[in-house]
Amino acid sequence: MSDIISNIFGQATDSSADETLSYSAMASAAAGAGAYLAATLQATTPELRAILGGFVSQKVLEHDTITEYVMNKGWMNPYDDPSKQLESTFKQSNSMMGRH
Repeated sequence: MSDIISNIFGQATDSSADETLSYSAMASAAAGAGAYLAATLQATTPELRAILGGFVSQKVLEHDTITEYVMNKGWMNPYDDPSKQLESTFKQSNSMMGRH
């Protein structure tokens, strides 16, 4: 399994691979929550709404957990000044582009 991940991420360090996978998992959880929410709003029976609403809650908690992990690692600082966030993202992008 590690060979597959190494092939996908190339020479990326474990930290940058973890960061990339974490951001991907956050995006996936957010998309899943949105999809379940849309399905919940369109559900015609209270039972189905309750089931789908439970899935929405699970996805929100999943996103919250991953976000907390990313913040604890220092990969994301949502309370920083927006210009500092943009600068950090720009540096990270340049770093990633420099590897390929």
